[in-house]
Amino acid sequence: MTKKAPFQDRHPYLVNSVLIIVALIASIFIAMLFIDVFTSHGQEKLVPEVRNMPLEEAIQKLEDAGLAWEISDSTNFNESFKPGYITDQDPKTGSYIKAVRPVFLYVNAMHPRIVSFPKVTEISLSMAQSKLRDMGFKYIEVDTVPSKQMEVVKVLVDGRPVIPGNGVAINARIHITVGDGSLNTGLDDDFLGTKRDELIDSMADEDFEL
Repeated sequence: MTKKAPFQDRHPYLVNSVLIIVALIASIFIAMLFIDVFTSHGQEKLVPEVRNMPLEEAIQKLEDAGLAWEISDSTNFNESFKPGYITDQDPKTGSYIKAVRPVFLYVNAMHPRIVSFPKVTEISLSMAQSKLRDMGFKYIEVDTVPSKQMEVVKVLVDGRPVIPGNGVAINARIHITVGDGSLNTGLDDDFLGTKRDELIDSMADEDFEL
């Protein structure tokens, strides 16, 4: 009686096909398992409030909550916050995120930005205001003095004279003194009146009155 050959010898293609399918299913299962592990699937954490906290305290609070963190910006100075404090965070407080996703922190700079102060004398008030605003200066006061020319005659920074090119903090108080043209008797009254109206409009932009 002839001995029957093993099943795998009689059906090699079928056996190989089954083994391939089993290996494929096992590979998919292992891949999904690793995806769950590396993406912390189903492990979302609550983002705590860290705004208006010192950076060190904010970091400790996030780490205690099991969250990663990353400083997104620390160059801007906001007078509403103390230096080195958190001005904003992303995601916001109360959000649920996976532990592997960092919370981005915006840290208030230790000092306001310093810029080179421009020359704003001997030009019109509107031009001077435009230059300063474009550079980021917010605190601009204006007054007038009798003069022949309707132009900026003096500028003070935090109450002191400033030389163009000097470094000035962006949150400094700027005081502009501008001539009102009242001593220029050679100009037509209508023309002078129009220029004075323009000057008043420019001063009104800064909420100051003549």
